[in-house]
Amino acid sequence: MKKKRIFTRVLMVCLLLCTMCVPALGAEEDSKGLEQAIVAAKKIITVPDNYTNFTNYANERETMGGKVRVWRLNWSEKDKKSGYISATIGENGLLYGYNKYNDDKSQKGLAQVTKENAETSAEEFLKKVMPTDAEQMKRIDKNSNSHLSGQYYFTYQKFINEIPVNFVTVDMVINQYSGEVTSFNDENPEINGLEYPTLEGILEPSIAEKTYTEKLGVNLKYYSHYDYNQKKMNVFAGYSIDDNRNNAIDAKTGQEVIIPDYYNLYMDKAGSKGANDLAVSSAKKEQDLTKEETDAVNNVSNLITKEKAENIIRETFDIKTSDMKVIETDLNKRSLNENYVWNISFDGAYGEVDAKSGEVISMHSYNDKDAANKNLSKADAKNIAEDLLKKITPDKFAQTKYKEDKDRNFKISVGVEVEEDSYNFNFMRQVNGIEFSSNKLNVEVDKKRGKVVGYNNNWYENIDFPDISKSMTKEDAFSKFKGLSSFGLQYVLLDKNKVGLVYNFKNVNENYILEPISGIRLDYSGQAYKDNKLPEYKDISGHWCEKTVKELLNNGYYIDGENFNPDMNITQIKFFKYIYSKMKNNETDDEFYNMLIKNGVIKKDEKAPDALVSNQDAAKFVVRYLGYDKVAIHPEIFTNPFKDNTEEKYKGYAAMCYALNIIKGDPNGNFNGNRNITNAEAANILYNLISVGAKS
Repeated sequence: MKKKRIFTRVLMVCLLLCTMCVPALGAEEDSKGLEQAIVAAKKIITVPDNYTNFTNYANERETMGGKVRVWRLNWSEKDKKSGYISATIGENGLLYGYNKYNDDKSQKGLAQVTKENAETSAEEFLKKVMPTDAEQMKRIDKNSNSHLSGQYYFTYQKFINEIPVNFVTVDMVINQYSGEVTSFNDENPEINGLEYPTLEGILEPSIAEKTYTEKLGVNLKYYSHYDYNQKKMNVFAGYSIDDNRNNAIDAKTGQEVIIPDYYNLYMDKAGSKGANDLAVSSAKKEQDLTKEETDAVNNVSNLITKEKAENIIRETFDIKTSDMKVIETDLNKRSLNENYVWNISFDGAYGEVDAKSGEVISMHSYNDKDAANKNLSKADAKNIAEDLLKKITPDKFAQTKYKEDKDRNFKISVGVEVEEDSYNFNFMRQVNGIEFSSNKLNVEVDKKRGKVVGYNNNWYENIDFPDISKSMTKEDAFSKFKGLSSFGLQYVLLDKNKVGLVYNFKNVNENYILEPISGIRLDYSGQAYKDNKLPEYKDISGHWCEKTVKELLNNGYYIDGENFNPDMNITQIKFFKYIYSKMKNNETDDEFYNMLIKNGVIKKDEKAPDALVSNQDAAKFVVRYLGYDKVAIHPEIFTNPFKDNTEEKYKGYAAMCYALNIIKGDPNGNFNGNRNITNAEAANILYNLISVGAKS
């Protein structure tokens, strides 16, 4: 809760600063607009009477219909309480965003609102926010079962002619205890007036699939993941459709079409360098060495001097020596290749040089003082990029293949195409005839100055690549992808006010990688993908545990698998993972146990993942989970509440579980300490455990 309070205070400070920094509008216009915004917002949201602190500010937002004044309205509780409400609403009456926070300490334990009722609340809210489009909005599955914050998460998408409109989505959050909407985000509410192509003359699905395979296809690549804990690189092969994130097949012509990133439709080119600067700054600070460490490494490893590294950068790239003085130099060690790198910051540029070989790793120039009177063609710029690579890294360049950027070379700002001021060229590393997605040579050429202004040499050494000779065909891989992400019609936004009808995969932006031989889905690390969906058990209907298991499932607690197997004895690792369901991620079993040991839930010598859990084991683990172990280890202070005998070392744990109503024993009042518990009994223990936490 402390973190939430800190976050709230920071947010309120930010809102205050924003209020202070925004230029004042005309007083009369400002007053009228604010009044209209407040009235419009309160028709949708409810502001409690005790939220009496009020701040606001206004700015302008680029929309499909032009510039719109948008008001940010903020209400908060008095007397240093942390509750707040913020709403972003336009002069057009559209709600762009809404957030409500209330540090209600009573909201813990199992949900008091079912997911079905929460969905009803979400749809009622949607009708108030989007009255003309609500009937066309359908809930879509985003493969999420997040319950960490006591909230339900819903995503709605617009459908026209039963076809998804992939640029109109709404995200909503519903509180599991109150059932009210606590967050709403509508990125593209200005959708009225758009014309949607009819279904007349569209390609048959089979023809569209064949066309997609031929023109876009699925791609076999090498991927990599570096495990920083084990300091080990894992290289694996996989089929993917990630090259087609911005491409689809026109549903009527069968031609390839480019779909722009929607966030680029209403932004100009200003500020794009800032993110690059930050990335470079972060990269250079990977593992800084002290002056003493630097001197020691320099002495024993025969590294080149910083002066030599500086000269290499100056001689390799066309930068002005006179006005590019060195500001900062440091030496750090890279984890992946275990190599030392000189990082040199100039006044207007930044570069990295391998401290052993003298090879340039990167360079970025931000000096725009040169005359900019050229208008370089892309072909000429590509020649400049290739000439540089042939000069400074010919061996690596020979192992690459140029990859055309299929996305647009411009951004759209209020309907006006704004050309980028430079060309970016990527030369991807090729191994065994396929692309290695993690390695490339990148060159950025300024089209006005005719100079290289950016260079990155991302290349791993001493790694092994798996054999791909027995990989499935691209056609077979395409069929596998259809099973994961349905292929069909979509409406997409091709330009500021132009809607296109295309064939594409659903959720194309989700990372899909298929192991090329077995066809199983892989995650980002190359391991078998674990679905984040909640299971739908088929074997608990009519069982005495049905209600308990379903309620736990509704709160994000589950055992993996299609079946719950209620009468099967539970293993140690399944028992713990059931308790820690909400904290599940892609960690290994060893990492999971390390967490349990660190938190004192289990001792190192008790680790036995496949061992069955007895009643006395469950009592011990549960009491440790609650943090009461220091009391329970003193059996002499406890009286056995059960009719049968309990082993002395477990007596404290059994008595505490009885007192807390977590384990009450069998109908005859026996503890049965040595008897192994079933999945159903584990569910009952977990349910009682959560109830204890809700009362504390």
